[in-house]
Amino acid sequence: MPQQVHRWATEREPRRFPLTVSPTILGLIGSLCILVGSFGAGWIGDGLGLREWFPIAFLRSSPDLTRLCTMLLIVGGFLLLIAWLRFRSSVSDTDASLRRVIRTSIIWALPLLICVPVFSRDMFSYVAVGRLMAAGIDPYQHGVNEIAGWYSLGVDPFWSSTESPYGPLFIAVAAVFSWLGAQTPEYALFLNRLAATAGAVLMVVAFLKIAALRGRSRAFVAWMIAANPLTLLLFIASGHNDGLMLAGMGFGLLSALKGRRVLAVILIALAVAIKPIALIALPIVALVGRPSTLPLWDRVKSWALHGAIAIGLVGALGLVLGLGFGWVTALTVPGAIQHWYSPLTLMVGTVRGLAELVGLDPFVFEVVLKVIAFSIAGLVASWLVITKRPIDPVLRLVLCTAVIVAASTAIHPWYVLWILPFAAVAGPWRRGQEHLAVLATIFFTTVTLAEPTDSFFEGPYTRIVVASITVLFALSVLVWWWRSNNVSGRAVLIAVPYGQVLVDRIVARRERRLQQRTESPL
Repeated sequence: MPQQVHRWATEREPRRFPLTVSPTILGLIGSLCILVGSFGAGWIGDGLGLREWFPIAFLRSSPDLTRLCTMLLIVGGFLLLIAWLRFRSSVSDTDASLRRVIRTSIIWALPLLICVPVFSRDMFSYVAVGRLMAAGIDPYQHGVNEIAGWYSLGVDPFWSSTESPYGPLFIAVAAVFSWLGAQTPEYALFLNRLAATAGAVLMVVAFLKIAALRGRSRAFVAWMIAANPLTLLLFIASGHNDGLMLAGMGFGLLSALKGRRVLAVILIALAVAIKPIALIALPIVALVGRPSTLPLWDRVKSWALHGAIAIGLVGALGLVLGLGFGWVTALTVPGAIQHWYSPLTLMVGTVRGLAELVGLDPFVFEVVLKVIAFSIAGLVASWLVITKRPIDPVLRLVLCTAVIVAASTAIHPWYVLWILPFAAVAGPWRRGQEHLAVLATIFFTTVTLAEPTDSFFEGPYTRIVVASITVLFALSVLVWWWRSNNVSGRAVLIAVPYGQVLVDRIVARRERRLQQRTESPL
């Protein structure tokens, strides 16, 4: 029962943190630090009048003030993280606890609603893509660098010549926002943030309803996704549109669980029209409520029907908007970058180094390695969908998404939020699984806080200092949390897919070595 799964969290007595202020107030202080820090180090396009507002102009007038604002962003983010971790001990399976989590999440989120965009420049890309669409230019065929003043908007030059990675519905909404803010881009930016925030709220509502339907702890789910610093930093402060996609996926899954299959397909189609990666959910949702022993031919018919409806709806929307099926190619856009912590990036770097060492073309080996990785991920995901093993459909979706994300060189921090909401409602969590989710949150919050800032005075030396300080903060938080909760490394390892197999092999190897030592002559 869920009450038994989460009881340990309410019974344990965590070590007292030096800051005696309540987690709610501590998180609010963190959000306010981010708000003030964003004025001096957040992203603002050179052509935006917001730069002339006195508080912003003043905080950007000297290197020292800008660096102070950068530190406020980092400190504020870690205060939010610490508050979230401390708040866990007061979360229980009651309605009062749920209300407390929701109320605290709102308090933490409010200052972030009015902060300058931080940790990402994607909101500026939304405005630029909207202008591109409003100008009658196909965003799936052209980059935003084809519109006048794209750089002054604040768009990241790295993505300026790249086709849009978004679905046709989101592009249409972005075009409306850009039209409304044609004379004042700040209005368009704020409308995009409101849309992203609305998406985050709808996402939380959807997964709380799923939790109630499946008998999971709603307070725990709210703590994991609503109060999570990644949600607050990435979906509100950064304004990423993934919350809208997840809202569609969440309500689609909820409808499927209730037996409303047509509505489920329509909602998944809306999610795909926001971001095409939502297609991952379609074959899983098609199997919800069906026995795991369903013959393969019946599964294929279900997939074909659901796929035809969803793809037909998105395709029709694309045709009406004059965009056709360009959204299909949007699936390949994120793969253009590499993150150092991606497993595939580490392998690609190793292969490139070895190829260059022996005088071979590293590009060929890189392409081959990526094809192999994507093929393996596709096979594993296909097996998860096809297998007749009694695997919970929501868990299938969690594992499919995790496999596909892990096989990419680009693993943005918000990709974790593609997984966490579904994982939170997939099944009763063991302690190790919760600790694994917390470790992922700590790591990707650190990665987020180490992102570059909009500082004219920022150079390589400053970046090294900022990254070093961020890592030191992260290690301090990690050590405190690990010791306070008596985290077991073995339990965390077991929580990883096939972690139990790895642990069993390690234990068996140790036992063999011990037996060999005891049997060996003196």
